[in-house]
Parts: sequence; C-alpha cells; structure tokens
Amino acid sequence: MRKPGGRCPGCGADVREHVVQAREREARIERVVAIVSTVLVLGVSLFAGGCSVVEGVMAYAIAGAAMWILAKRTFYAR
Repeated sequence: MRKPGGRCPGCGADVREHVVQAREREARIERVVAIVSTVLVLGVSLFAGGCSVVEGVMAYAIAGAAMWILAKRTFYAR
C-alpha cells in the first residue's frame, strides 16, 4: 500500500525516515548474504572437487542448509 506524501493514512505520521531505514537495512542484509553465499560456493567447489559424488552432494546440502539458517535468522521476525 502506497503512503501518499510520505504520511501514514491512519495516523498522519511521517513515514519517510522509516522507509529509508528499512531499505538501507535490507540492502545491508542482501550484501552480507551475497558475500557469505559466494564464499560458501567457492569453498564448497574447491572442497568438493576432490570428493566422490556422494560427498559432493553432502557438502552442497550442508552449505545450502547453512545459507537457509542464515537467511531465516536474518529475514524472519524472532
């Protein structure tokens, strides 16, 4: 729902600062998740290169679970 003129339609409070802070927080979270996932992909690729198929699949599953836990803690309300 769009807030006309940066004001809450219910109470008339200025919401522009809140929106800016929320967007900055989301941008920081996206950067952290991108960096961590890139490091995990590179690390797992290097590690799994010498593994058998089963070990490689397990390594990717563990890395995927780690990213899911990180994203869950980051994006969902506690």
